[in-house]
Amino acid sequence: MADILIPILMALVVGYLATVIARVTGTVYIPYLLLLGIIFGPILSLINPQEATLLFYQYIGPIGAAFIILDESSKISRIRLRRVFKPTISLITFVLFVSGILTGLFVILVARTPIWVGFVIGAIISSTDPASIIPSLKKHKIPEVPSTILVSESVFNDPFSYMFLVVVLAIFLPATISSIQVSFFHIGNLWLFLVLSQFVFPVVIAFLLFLLVRLLRISSPNEFREYYTAMILLFGLSSYVLTIIVGGSGYMSIAIFGILAGNYMPRDKEMESYQVFMDDITQFVVIFIFVFLGASIDLAFIRSYLLVGVIIALFLIFVVRPFSVLLAGSIDRQIQFSDLVFVGLEGTRGVFPAILAPTVLIVGIKETSPYLSYWGKAIEAIIIVIIFTSLTIQPLFMGKLKESLNRLQ
Repeated sequence: MADILIPILMALVVGYLATVIARVTGTVYIPYLLLLGIIFGPILSLINPQEATLLFYQYIGPIGAAFIILDESSKISRIRLRRVFKPTISLITFVLFVSGILTGLFVILVARTPIWVGFVIGAIISSTDPASIIPSLKKHKIPEVPSTILVSESVFNDPFSYMFLVVVLAIFLPATISSIQVSFFHIGNLWLFLVLSQFVFPVVIAFLLFLLVRLLRISSPNEFREYYTAMILLFGLSSYVLTIIVGGSGYMSIAIFGILAGNYMPRDKEMESYQVFMDDITQFVVIFIFVFLGASIDLAFIRSYLLVGVIIALFLIFVVRPFSVLLAGSIDRQIQFSDLVFVGLEGTRGVFPAILAPTVLIVGIKETSPYLSYWGKAIEAIIIVIIFTSLTIQPLFMGKLKESLNRLQ
């Protein structure tokens, strides 16, 4: 028991320190979680790196992702989303895949990695982060259109980023798919497998479970009231787990369930209490994710790939992402140029790439493959450097960027 409780208590201490530092400096606290996790973990060994690794890989990462996606997806208003539906769709499809592919090619060129490693990194890092972008948007009072686009994109593109990763692994390392996504159904056709696992299974399971929980809420409002939060969590997490069991994307399923719950469940005090509870839980989840990720890092790989990771991060932030967004915006000129520039420069990377970062390493450990384990550690190190660079740079210039773009209008 102490092996689990001590790292958790240390993570909470680190979370408090990171929050204090962020308030004093006026910045986002997530980079400090990652940095303090590294200091408390591999440097000072106050958090055992092996225990942190076990907690992160087996529990905190996948469970934390489910809570974050469920929480943030339930906040997306269908009315606001309808206003920016086309640009949001382009961001979670065209921009995500273009930025992932271009980043992957740049990784191959700069880091001299195997082709599959470059595209794995591109797929993982293509997802933007709701946990860090939403506080920054509120702090700087960003207008509705760009803020709605960024929030909607950051919630929806997590499942699509995971799908992108599955596609890359299915093409380059097909034998690893069974270690990542086990299915009751053997499907030989790759594209049929992707359609069923990433769309059909998640949509059907999420929709059916939502209909059931909504029926219970409406037919038994008094009996349901005391257990409202517990029931939403039960059905939301069930959509995640059941979809994984049948070989589908749990991330896609729980995102769909969250959107349905946030828009079509009765709006009452119980729903407000549920959202407050989820926000509080999500804050703890973010702390655990980044502290344990930092504590589990192999510093030798961080040192080896630090400069490369920073170069890749800067290329992604200032070249690939803005180029992809402006290119998508030129196809459908529904959004103003200044809003496109803002969205292009503020696609912060964070929680979900951190959760996916150790995917190849986990596979390497399961299959006792030194080759996959080595590149898994390299991928994780590069992803962490990119995340840290993104979370350090992008929130800092958000306010000045907004003022500069306002003057140009």
